[in-house]
Amino acid sequence: MAVTGWLTAWITRDPAAGTTLVVGAAVAVLLVRLWLSRWSTLAAKVLAMVSLASISYLAYAAVLPITDRLSPVGVIASYVLLLMEAFALMLSVYYLFEILDVFSRRTRIEHVPDPSYRAKVALQVPCYNEPIEVMRQTLTALAKLEYPDVVVQVVDNNTRDPKLWHALEKLCADLGPRFQFMHLEPWPGFKAGALNEATRRLAPDVTILGIVDADYIVKPGFLTAMVGHFADDRVAFVQTPQDYRDWQDSGYLRGLYYSYKYFFDVSMPSRANRNAIIFAGTMGLIRRSALEGIGGWDEAIITEDADASLRMLGQGSIGVFEPTPWGQGLMPLTFDGLKKQRFRWALGGIQILRRHWSEFVPFTQHRLRLTAAQRINYLLGSIHWFGDLLTAGFTALLLLTALAAALHHRLPIREITGPILIVPLAFLLTGVLRGLWALRRAERCTWGDAVRA
Repeated sequence: MAVTGWLTAWITRDPAAGTTLVVGAAVAVLLVRLWLSRWSTLAAKVLAMVSLASISYLAYAAVLPITDRLSPVGVIASYVLLLMEAFALMLSVYYLFEILDVFSRRTRIEHVPDPSYRAKVALQVPCYNEPIEVMRQTLTALAKLEYPDVVVQVVDNNTRDPKLWHALEKLCADLGPRFQFMHLEPWPGFKAGALNEATRRLAPDVTILGIVDADYIVKPGFLTAMVGHFADDRVAFVQTPQDYRDWQDSGYLRGLYYSYKYFFDVSMPSRANRNAIIFAGTMGLIRRSALEGIGGWDEAIITEDADASLRMLGQGSIGVFEPTPWGQGLMPLTFDGLKKQRFRWALGGIQILRRHWSEFVPFTQHRLRLTAAQRINYLLGSIHWFGDLLTAGFTALLLLTALAAALHHRLPIREITGPILIVPLAFLLTGVLRGLWALRRAERCTWGDAVRA
């Protein structure tokens, strides 16, 4: 803070400005420390300083279009740039908050399961055109579950090759009466529509539903360890981390593996501290009455899992995150497959934003009983998909600025020059280093793996 105050006084030639900034920063640190009392003092200081730096930079950038005497077009373009910068800084502070919340928190909020609690469970395995050998591994592992009262509902959705789904039907029959097979064709609503129909066909005594992706090999103790959380009537769903296999020998898959792990080892634990986790679509359990109470899966949203968890939390329920992985699946083996997966996730996030935007902002009519922290986490979880678009925009602007400078021209937009130029460069550098450090701290991976992620 002392260095910041000295720099401010030097830049502005006003010693009083430096003193005011130091006092304001000290007050901000104190308020953050009181607000986040479970954090370490250092973490509170870091969050306060980064937030103040962001606000100060935006305030400075807001004044420049006026003092630079730009044209009307230049003023408009400058304020569009300011909005982009504000959005980028907001996401940057949000990511920093997650990291500090996970690594500096002295006490963690944990939900303890009741090991004596038992209920009838239906594990639903939705599939479409899945190779029979992949399904054989998945279903054979489910046959070994160490839980007495469970049925496995294999839901084949719109597979058109009769040989493929007949082979799957025979596999289920060979595995015994615990396995139920259904083939839906033609069936609307994609995965959500198939799961809604599958749930309607379940026996009334099934009280807990589980979703397992078709390529997951589940450990035998999964249900024994997780079902006890539902002894608490407030719990609507339980989510465990998604984990993967067969990735160690490929540089591409190693980077992809750690990029997936970041969400479940940093973002989800932070959200769990505020009861704001998402249901991630596989390796999770849901109370059947809670799902039916919100009308089931929304067949119009491609990420029906995250949407359902938002609506269940909006009924005043609890979502539990258990940090231990209980199964391993397969990642997209090609970059084309990865692009399609990310597109689905991004599309689903934007669909949730369009459907529920009024739930996330103040001064609108709210149907869901969400806390402020839940609204913020789900809002930022949806809009963070615009981050890559922002990066592309800033990159294009930097290239145009460099080209204009080389041609001895100036873009019709405000310029950041002098010592204040350090601020955006520092944010860019520390943002990259922050993500790499958090990944290495959480996963114990190499620097190379962190960079690839």
